[in-house]
Amino acid sequence: MTLRFPRRPALGLAAFALATLLGCGGDASVTGTVTLDGTPIDAGAVTFVPEGGDTGRIKVGGAILNGKYTVESGRGLVPGKYKVEFNWRKRTGRKTPTGDGDPVEETKEGLPAKFNTATTQTADIKSGSQPLDFALSSK
Repeated sequence: MTLRFPRRPALGLAAFALATLLGCGGDASVTGTVTLDGTPIDAGAVTFVPEGGDTGRIKVGGAILNGKYTVESGRGLVPGKYKVEFNWRKRTGRKTPTGDGDPVEETKEGLPAKFNTATTQTADIKSGSQPLDFALSSK
């Protein structure tokens, strides 16, 4: 006796379409602006930290330059809820000596803890590419 299994091309096509719509692994990308009291953050970083202890996701971030940032697809950002941390390397106006004798401009963290170590900012990341702007307020 020979067992025969019916072929299901429609099922395979449906699975392919679903994978295409959702993306393999649900990869996401975001791009946007970061301002503080309406002024673009000139140099810093944005970090997306998974909420809820989800071990299937990792911290992912990108540089902020002239108020703009991008976290590209393929870096590990997947759909879900995230806390968002911001760091701003604010210039102090002072120069710091280096080992080779050329002084560099000194910077310090320019944002209060409520935007980084004790962030209250959140984001719900969706699959695919999306804009996501952050208008931070020091008040």
